[in-house]
Amino acid sequence: MNCYTEHPTPPSSHRPSSSEDKKNQHDRWKSLPPVCSVFETDLVALKKPLVDYLAAYHHHYLCMNLSSTFPILFPNIQRHPLPIHATAPPIQANMTITMFTRNEIERTLLLHQPERIKTISLPIQRLAAFESVGPLLSSLVRFELFGVSWHFNLEPAIEFVQEHSRLFGTIRELKLAGPNDVRLLQKPSLHKIMKAIRNPKVIDLSRYKEATKDLNSYELQNVDTLEQLLFDLDFVPPSTAPLPTPSPPSPTTSLLPSPTLLGEQHRHVHKQDHSLDLIRMCPRLTTLQIGIQSPTAFKWAVSRYDADPTTMQQLSTLHLSSNRTATVKQALEDSVYAFRDTLEDLKGVALRLSPVDPALSEVPPFFGWTWPLHRLTVLSLRGELAAWFDMNSLKYCPKLTEFNLTLYPYSPVRVEYLEQVVLAPQLRVLSLVGRWILTDRLMSVLGDGLTRLKILTVEGCECDDLTGEGLVKGLDKMSTLRSVEVELGQRVGALIREYRVSRPSLSIRMRSDDAPWFDGEVRLTPAYRP
Repeated sequence: MNCYTEHPTPPSSHRPSSSEDKKNQHDRWKSLPPVCSVFETDLVALKKPLVDYLAAYHHHYLCMNLSSTFPILFPNIQRHPLPIHATAPPIQANMTITMFTRNEIERTLLLHQPERIKTISLPIQRLAAFESVGPLLSSLVRFELFGVSWHFNLEPAIEFVQEHSRLFGTIRELKLAGPNDVRLLQKPSLHKIMKAIRNPKVIDLSRYKEATKDLNSYELQNVDTLEQLLFDLDFVPPSTAPLPTPSPPSPTTSLLPSPTLLGEQHRHVHKQDHSLDLIRMCPRLTTLQIGIQSPTAFKWAVSRYDADPTTMQQLSTLHLSSNRTATVKQALEDSVYAFRDTLEDLKGVALRLSPVDPALSEVPPFFGWTWPLHRLTVLSLRGELAAWFDMNSLKYCPKLTEFNLTLYPYSPVRVEYLEQVVLAPQLRVLSLVGRWILTDRLMSVLGDGLTRLKILTVEGCECDDLTGEGLVKGLDKMSTLRSVEVELGQRVGALIREYRVSRPSLSIRMRSDDAPWFDGEVRLTPAYRP
């Protein structure tokens, strides 16, 4: 159970006395063997913990181990392993507490000043055990329900939200999540729980698979209050109609038309796209994350901007994905054009490489823009979209501080234009993941041009033409650098270790494909992470 409140510590009257502290040193969790269903009811620390349990809330990743929070919730209790009986196998003696005991502990925690709880997060399997607490949560703002799958009935959750909305109407944020690796079919009752919220502000379905099916059939009580709408980027809804195919650029025309020309081209839309009608009706939307199937999904935004820019939504964060590179490219171009005045965080993901796409070495970069994005600070491109990006667009992003480029392992190598990254000299974070070709010259150019860089990540890159000396010289030029993650071969390992000694203020994390881990190094997360 995860709970959160704006008050990090309990009132001083709730702190146990010194005599109680001494008693608690002896009162351990002896009544929590693997098969026990009760616990010490007179344990003062459980009723009045030293640290407010609500301040121990952590944003979960679809799972929560309650027992792991005990040292945080009850620091005055020294938990000891249960004695292993001679007749009990070790695996049985070390089982976690029972579900009944877990529910009782969580219920006790919830009843500790429930009127201060702002966020409640729990698995759907245990929702029924806490229905009675709902009428006491008068300040509840965010409701998170995870572990949702097809065979679980959402009706208890719907009734919980409906009753709370009737009593208080304070719930404004909803998050639903399924199990980690299960693809879920959309449940009809998903529509009901979204409709139950009176004034929704945040709807987070980023971990609920296939939630974008029938997007326009969702009913919200008040679309005017919705500010954040998040769906799973790794899922693209199936197409219900033939997709319009973007016209290929003419070799006699510019690949990057001026803003005026682009606007003129977009005005001639023969058929209106209704796939994002719900998005269009939310005037206060600031954050959108969604997978799209249609390349014309944002034509409505272009038309609205051309008609009157002052009527545009203040969209600051936009993350888009599609199975086809050309689709997400077109949607991003339309979005960048229409939301140019407000975009701060832009992400584009091409989920797979189409076998009908031409070889990238034969196609010049043709995704970009030629108008200012004055507020853009974060730009992330993944898949073939990263290889299609025109680096000249960076000079129109005066506030860009983070730039992430990720190619998949099967992507063709790219290198020709990486030196143009210096067109964004204000970068603090640069990440190059995948088959980018690194050379001594490139590192030198980056060192000269990125004088404010603090974090550099280079993973899975082609480095046959990169020497240890070239890497070191490039890093030396980056005087503000604080952290480096590098994936190199064994041939430069010794130089990097020496460099670490000569520059102790720089955190260097390195992995070699051809050598064991070096002492003192930290293992990187998977190279091709989302």
